[in-house]
Amino acid sequence: MKWLVPAALSLLSAVLTAEETVDWRLELLKENGLPAETEALKKFLDGVDRPGTSLDQLVRQLGSEDYKLREQAQHAILLRGRKALPQLRPLLGSDDPEVRIRIAAIVDELEAGVQWDKSDLLRLAVGSLLRERKHPGAPGREGLLFVELFSKDSPSLAKGYQRLKFETGVGVNGSVREGIARLKGKRDDDGDQRLLLLAKDLTGKAEFPDSFRIQTRIGGGEDGVGAYHVGISIGNVRALFHPGYRGGAFRIEQVSDNKPVVNTTDMGFDPPPGELLPMRVDVKRQPNRDVEIRVMITSGKDTFRTTHTVKAAIIGKLDRIGLDRSGRSGGDALFDDFVVGVE
Repeated sequence: MKWLVPAALSLLSAVLTAEETVDWRLELLKENGLPAETEALKKFLDGVDRPGTSLDQLVRQLGSEDYKLREQAQHAILLRGRKALPQLRPLLGSDDPEVRIRIAAIVDELEAGVQWDKSDLLRLAVGSLLRERKHPGAPGREGLLFVELFSKDSPSLAKGYQRLKFETGVGVNGSVREGIARLKGKRDDDGDQRLLLLAKDLTGKAEFPDSFRIQTRIGGGEDGVGAYHVGISIGNVRALFHPGYRGGAFRIEQVSDNKPVVNTTDMGFDPPPGELLPMRVDVKRQPNRDVEIRVMITSGKDTFRTTHTVKAAIIGKLDRIGLDRSGRSGGDALFDDFVVGVE
Protein backbone atom coordinates (compact mmCIF):
# COMPACT_ATOMS: atom_id res chain seq x y z
CA MET A 1 0.00 0.00 0.00
CA LYS A 2 1.26 3.47 -0.84
CA TRP A 3 0.72 6.28 1.61
CA LEU A 4 0.81 10.03 1.01
CA VAL A 5 1.68 12.73 3.55
CA PRO A 6 0.99 16.46 3.16
CA ALA A 7 4.15 18.54 3.14
CA ALA A 8 2.93 20.40 6.21
CA LEU A 9 3.15 17.22 8.26
CA SER A 10 6.88 17.20 8.73
CA LEU A 11 8.82 15.31 11.34
CA LEU A 12 9.70 18.59 13.02
CA SER A 13 6.08 19.37 13.77
CA ALA A 14 6.01 16.20 15.88
CA VAL A 15 9.06 16.82 18.00
CA LEU A 16 10.20 20.43 18.18
CA THR A 17 7.27 22.78 18.80
CA ALA A 18 7.18 22.51 22.58
CA GLU A 19 10.26 23.25 24.69
CA GLU A 20 9.29 20.74 27.36
CA THR A 21 8.95 17.90 24.87
CA VAL A 22 11.91 15.53 24.78
CA ASP A 23 13.31 15.15 21.28
CA TRP A 24 13.04 11.41 20.65
CA ARG A 25 15.89 11.58 18.16
CA LEU A 26 18.38 12.78 20.76
CA GLU A 27 17.07 10.29 23.29
CA LEU A 28 17.55 7.45 20.82
CA LEU A 29 21.11 8.59 20.10
CA LYS A 30 21.81 8.60 23.84
CA GLU A 31 20.31 5.12 24.24
CA ASN A 32 22.66 3.80 21.54
CA GLY A 33 25.73 5.64 22.82
CA LEU A 34 25.95 7.78 19.68
CA PRO A 35 27.22 11.39 20.01
CA ALA A 36 24.92 14.10 18.63
CA GLU A 37 27.71 16.10 16.96
CA THR A 38 27.28 16.46 13.21
CA GLU A 39 30.52 14.73 12.24
CA ALA A 40 29.71 11.74 14.44
CA LEU A 41 26.27 11.47 12.84
CA LYS A 42 27.74 11.62 9.34
CA LYS A 43 30.23 8.91 10.21
CA PHE A 44 27.48 6.71 11.62
CA LEU A 45 25.19 7.12 8.62
CA ASP A 46 28.04 6.50 6.21
CA GLY A 47 28.91 3.33 8.11
CA VAL A 48 25.32 2.05 7.93
CA ASP A 49 24.85 2.88 4.25
CA ARG A 50 28.30 1.66 3.23
CA PRO A 51 29.38 -0.62 6.07
CA GLY A 52 33.07 -1.37 6.24
CA THR A 53 32.43 -4.80 7.73
CA SER A 54 30.68 -7.32 5.50
CA LEU A 55 27.62 -9.21 6.72
CA ASP A 56 29.62 -12.45 6.50
CA GLN A 57 32.26 -10.99 8.82
CA LEU A 58 29.62 -9.82 11.29
CA VAL A 59 28.01 -13.28 11.29
CA ARG A 60 31.39 -14.84 12.08
CA GLN A 61 31.80 -12.35 14.93
CA LEU A 62 28.50 -13.59 16.40
CA GLY A 63 30.41 -16.74 17.33
CA SER A 64 33.40 -14.93 18.80
CA GLU A 65 34.73 -15.89 22.24
CA ASP A 66 34.61 -12.17 23.09
CA TYR A 67 31.13 -11.39 24.49
CA LYS A 68 31.46 -7.67 23.74
CA LEU A 69 32.34 -8.40 20.11
CA ARG A 70 29.32 -10.74 19.81
CA GLU A 71 27.03 -8.01 21.16
CA GLN A 72 28.51 -5.39 18.83
CA ALA A 73 28.10 -7.68 15.82
CA GLN A 74 24.46 -8.42 16.68
CA HIS A 75 23.73 -4.70 17.03
CA ALA A 76 25.48 -3.94 13.74
CA ILE A 77 23.46 -6.58 11.89
CA LEU A 78 20.20 -5.22 13.33
CA LEU A 79 21.14 -1.80 11.98
CA ARG A 80 21.16 -3.27 8.46
CA GLY A 81 17.39 -3.57 8.86
CA ARG A 82 14.99 -5.88 7.04
CA LYS A 83 16.99 -5.70 3.83
CA ALA A 84 19.41 -8.17 5.45
CA LEU A 85 16.72 -10.84 6.02
CA PRO A 86 17.25 -12.77 2.75
CA GLN A 87 20.90 -13.32 3.70
CA LEU A 88 20.14 -14.10 7.34
CA ARG A 89 17.35 -16.67 7.01
CA PRO A 90 19.58 -19.42 5.50
CA LEU A 91 21.89 -19.03 8.52
CA LEU A 92 19.19 -20.11 10.98
CA GLY A 93 20.60 -23.64 10.63
CA SER A 94 24.18 -22.66 11.49
CA ASP A 95 26.31 -25.37 13.11
CA ASP A 96 27.50 -22.86 15.71
CA PRO A 97 24.89 -22.75 18.55
CA GLU A 98 25.80 -19.17 19.52
CA VAL A 99 25.47 -17.95 15.92
CA ARG A 100 22.22 -19.89 15.50
CA ILE A 101 20.66 -18.40 18.63
CA ARG A 102 21.71 -14.85 17.80
CA ILE A 103 20.60 -15.10 14.16
CA ALA A 104 17.21 -16.38 15.34
CA ALA A 105 16.89 -13.41 17.72
CA ILE A 106 17.83 -10.97 14.95
CA VAL A 107 15.42 -12.50 12.44
CA ASP A 108 12.60 -12.55 15.00
CA GLU A 109 13.13 -8.85 15.73
CA LEU A 110 13.31 -7.86 12.07
CA GLU A 111 10.26 -9.95 11.20
CA ALA A 112 8.18 -8.75 14.15
CA GLY A 113 5.74 -6.83 12.00
CA VAL A 114 7.05 -3.40 12.86
CA GLN A 115 7.79 -1.00 10.06
CA TRP A 116 9.78 1.36 12.27
CA ASP A 117 11.88 -0.83 14.53
CA LYS A 118 14.62 0.72 16.67
CA SER A 119 17.27 0.28 13.97
CA ASP A 120 15.04 2.00 11.40
CA LEU A 121 14.22 4.80 13.82
CA LEU A 122 17.89 5.33 14.62
CA ARG A 123 18.76 5.74 10.94
CA LEU A 124 15.80 8.07 10.44
CA ALA A 125 16.73 10.10 13.51
CA VAL A 126 20.31 10.61 12.31
CA GLY A 127 19.22 11.51 8.78
CA SER A 128 16.59 13.91 10.08
CA LEU A 129 19.03 15.73 12.37
CA LEU A 130 21.59 16.09 9.58
CA ARG A 131 19.02 17.47 7.13
CA GLU A 132 17.65 19.84 9.74
CA ARG A 133 21.09 21.23 10.44
CA LYS A 134 21.86 21.64 6.76
CA HIS A 135 18.42 22.97 5.74
CA PRO A 136 16.67 24.49 8.77
CA GLY A 137 12.90 24.48 8.43
CA ALA A 138 12.78 22.05 5.51
CA PRO A 139 10.05 19.38 5.76
CA GLY A 140 11.13 15.92 6.82
CA ARG A 141 11.03 12.99 4.40
CA GLU A 142 10.77 10.22 6.96
CA GLY A 143 7.00 9.75 6.79
CA LEU A 144 6.85 10.04 10.59
CA LEU A 145 4.10 12.14 12.11
CA PHE A 146 4.78 11.28 15.74
CA VAL A 147 7.25 9.23 17.81
CA GLU A 148 7.10 8.57 21.55
CA LEU A 149 9.61 6.18 23.10
CA PHE A 150 8.62 6.88 26.74
CA SER A 151 12.25 7.51 27.64
CA LYS A 152 11.48 10.19 30.27
CA ASP A 153 10.25 8.81 33.61
CA SER A 154 7.08 10.31 35.05
CA PRO A 155 5.53 9.22 38.38
CA SER A 156 2.12 10.50 37.31
CA LEU A 157 0.17 10.81 34.07
CA ALA A 158 -2.57 12.96 35.59
CA LYS A 159 -1.45 15.96 33.51
CA GLY A 160 -0.59 13.88 30.47
CA TYR A 161 2.79 12.90 29.08
CA GLN A 162 4.62 15.26 26.73
CA ARG A 163 2.24 15.54 23.72
CA LEU A 164 -0.16 12.90 25.01
CA LYS A 165 -3.30 13.71 26.99
CA PHE A 166 -4.37 11.39 29.81
CA GLU A 167 -8.07 10.62 29.91
CA THR A 168 -9.94 8.64 32.56
CA GLY A 169 -13.40 8.71 34.00
CA VAL A 170 -12.56 7.30 37.41
CA GLY A 171 -9.68 9.38 38.71
CA VAL A 172 -7.05 6.64 38.48
CA ASN A 173 -3.54 7.35 37.36
CA GLY A 174 -0.64 5.95 35.41
CA SER A 175 3.12 6.36 35.18
CA VAL A 176 6.14 6.00 32.92
CA ARG A 177 9.10 4.10 34.27
CA GLU A 178 12.12 2.45 32.63
CA GLY A 179 10.80 3.20 29.15
CA ILE A 180 7.32 1.72 29.70
CA ALA A 181 4.02 3.59 30.04
CA ARG A 182 1.66 1.95 32.56
CA LEU A 183 -2.08 2.48 32.94
CA LYS A 184 -3.14 1.18 36.32
CA GLY A 185 -5.30 -1.85 37.00
CA LYS A 186 -6.74 -3.15 40.29
CA ARG A 187 -9.38 -0.55 41.09
CA ASP A 188 -12.89 -0.52 42.50
CA ASP A 189 -14.60 1.65 39.89
CA ASP A 190 -15.07 0.75 36.25
CA GLY A 191 -13.98 3.05 33.48
CA ASP A 192 -11.53 3.49 30.63
CA GLN A 193 -8.09 5.04 30.59
CA ARG A 194 -6.16 6.20 27.59
CA LEU A 195 -3.18 8.24 26.46
CA LEU A 196 -4.51 10.38 23.64
CA LEU A 197 -2.76 11.96 20.68
CA LEU A 198 -4.96 14.71 19.20
CA ALA A 199 -4.67 15.77 15.57
CA LYS A 200 -5.20 19.43 16.43
CA ASP A 201 -2.26 19.38 18.87
CA LEU A 202 0.04 17.54 16.51
CA THR A 203 -0.68 19.12 13.13
CA GLY A 204 -3.06 22.01 13.80
CA LYS A 205 -5.63 20.25 11.62
CA ALA A 206 -9.00 18.86 12.64
CA GLU A 207 -8.14 15.29 11.60
CA PHE A 208 -5.22 13.05 10.76
CA PRO A 209 -4.52 12.27 7.07
CA ASP A 210 -6.91 9.92 5.27
CA SER A 211 -4.25 7.18 5.36
CA PHE A 212 -1.83 6.53 8.20
CA ARG A 213 -0.26 3.79 10.27
CA ILE A 214 -0.13 3.35 14.04
CA GLN A 215 2.48 1.15 15.62
CA THR A 216 3.24 0.34 19.23
CA ARG A 217 4.33 -2.42 21.57
CA ILE A 218 1.49 -3.36 23.87
CA GLY A 219 0.67 -5.80 26.65
CA GLY A 220 -0.59 -6.22 30.19
CA GLY A 221 0.19 -7.68 33.59
CA GLU A 222 -0.69 -11.15 34.82
CA ASP A 223 -3.39 -10.12 37.29
CA GLY A 224 -7.07 -10.63 36.47
CA VAL A 225 -6.57 -12.33 33.11
CA GLY A 226 -9.69 -11.85 30.99
CA ALA A 227 -11.05 -9.09 33.24
CA TYR A 228 -9.47 -6.25 31.29
CA HIS A 229 -8.25 -5.43 27.81
CA VAL A 230 -5.73 -3.23 26.02
CA GLY A 231 -5.77 -1.76 22.55
CA ILE A 232 -5.47 1.14 20.13
CA SER A 233 -8.33 3.56 19.52
CA ILE A 234 -8.93 5.64 16.40
CA GLY A 235 -11.73 8.17 16.54
CA ASN A 236 -14.68 6.42 18.21
CA VAL A 237 -13.53 2.81 17.74
CA ARG A 238 -10.78 0.72 19.25
CA ALA A 239 -9.12 -2.57 18.34
CA LEU A 240 -8.37 -4.55 21.47
CA PHE A 241 -7.38 -7.89 23.00
CA HIS A 242 -7.09 -9.49 26.46
CA PRO A 243 -3.49 -10.20 27.64
CA GLY A 244 -3.07 -13.71 28.99
CA TYR A 245 -6.57 -14.77 27.96
CA ARG A 246 -6.97 -17.89 25.85
CA GLY A 247 -7.07 -16.82 22.20
CA GLY A 248 -6.77 -13.15 23.12
CA ALA A 249 -10.48 -12.43 22.47
CA PHE A 250 -9.80 -9.76 19.84
CA ARG A 251 -12.62 -7.40 18.88
CA ILE A 252 -13.38 -3.90 17.67
CA GLU A 253 -15.80 -1.82 19.71
CA GLN A 254 -17.07 1.73 20.05
CA VAL A 255 -15.20 3.89 22.56
CA SER A 256 -18.32 5.82 23.55
CA ASP A 257 -20.45 2.90 24.75
CA ASN A 258 -18.34 -0.30 24.34
CA LYS A 259 -20.81 -1.67 21.78
CA PRO A 260 -19.15 -4.24 19.48
CA VAL A 261 -18.37 -3.24 15.92
CA VAL A 262 -16.62 -6.53 15.15
CA ASN A 263 -17.51 -9.47 17.37
CA THR A 264 -14.94 -11.26 19.52
CA THR A 265 -12.66 -13.60 17.59
CA ASP A 266 -9.84 -15.99 18.44
CA MET A 267 -6.35 -14.71 17.54
CA GLY A 268 -4.89 -18.19 17.16
CA PHE A 269 -2.53 -17.76 20.11
CA ASP A 270 -2.63 -16.67 23.75
CA PRO A 271 -1.09 -13.19 24.17
CA PRO A 272 1.54 -13.77 26.90
CA PRO A 273 0.94 -11.63 30.00
CA GLY A 274 3.82 -9.39 30.97
CA GLU A 275 5.15 -9.20 27.40
CA LEU A 276 4.96 -6.31 24.97
CA LEU A 277 3.63 -7.44 21.59
CA PRO A 278 4.11 -5.46 18.37
CA MET A 279 0.72 -4.15 17.26
CA ARG A 280 0.15 -2.30 14.00
CA VAL A 281 -3.04 -0.65 12.77
CA ASP A 282 -3.35 0.71 9.23
CA VAL A 283 -6.12 3.25 8.79
CA LYS A 284 -7.49 4.31 5.39
CA ARG A 285 -10.48 6.55 4.76
CA GLN A 286 -12.56 5.33 1.80
CA PRO A 287 -14.17 7.65 -0.82
CA ASN A 288 -17.57 7.13 0.85
CA ARG A 289 -16.02 8.21 4.22
CA ASP A 290 -16.08 4.71 5.70
CA VAL A 291 -12.73 3.64 7.16
CA GLU A 292 -10.75 0.47 6.48
CA ILE A 293 -8.82 -0.78 9.51
CA ARG A 294 -6.13 -3.43 9.14
CA VAL A 295 -4.71 -4.91 12.34
CA MET A 296 -1.62 -7.03 12.88
CA ILE A 297 -0.49 -8.35 16.29
CA THR A 298 2.64 -10.47 16.61
CA SER A 299 3.82 -12.81 19.37
CA GLY A 300 7.07 -14.58 18.52
CA LYS A 301 6.36 -16.54 15.35
CA ASP A 302 2.58 -16.20 15.74
CA THR A 303 0.80 -13.42 13.88
CA PHE A 304 -2.84 -12.36 13.96
CA ARG A 305 -4.15 -10.32 11.01
CA THR A 306 -7.61 -8.97 10.31
CA THR A 307 -9.19 -6.28 8.13
CA HIS A 308 -12.53 -4.58 8.65
CA THR A 309 -14.39 -1.59 7.25
CA VAL A 310 -16.10 0.64 9.82
CA LYS A 311 -18.98 2.90 8.87
CA ALA A 312 -18.25 6.62 8.91
CA ALA A 313 -21.14 7.26 11.29
CA ILE A 314 -19.59 4.88 13.83
CA ILE A 315 -15.91 5.84 13.74
CA GLY A 316 -16.57 9.57 13.37
CA LYS A 317 -13.69 11.98 12.87
CA LEU A 318 -10.13 10.70 12.62
CA ASP A 319 -9.17 13.32 15.15
CA ARG A 320 -7.63 11.21 17.93
CA ILE A 321 -5.50 8.15 18.47
CA GLY A 322 -5.32 6.45 21.86
CA LEU A 323 -3.41 3.81 23.79
CA ASP A 324 -6.27 2.28 25.77
CA ARG A 325 -6.95 0.17 28.85
CA SER A 326 -10.40 -0.86 30.09
CA GLY A 327 -11.71 -3.04 32.92
CA ARG A 328 -12.38 -2.67 36.63
CA SER A 329 -9.89 -5.32 37.75
CA GLY A 330 -6.87 -6.92 36.14
CA GLY A 331 -3.29 -5.97 35.51
CA ASP A 332 -1.64 -2.76 34.33
CA ALA A 333 -1.68 -1.95 30.64
CA LEU A 334 1.84 -1.61 29.20
CA PHE A 335 2.92 0.45 26.18
CA ASP A 336 6.19 1.34 24.46
CA ASP A 337 7.52 2.66 21.12
CA PHE A 338 4.39 4.54 19.97
CA VAL A 339 4.80 5.66 16.35
CA VAL A 340 2.36 7.25 13.90
CA GLY A 341 3.34 7.78 10.30
CA VAL A 342 2.81 7.25 6.64
CA GLU A 343 4.67 4.96 4.28
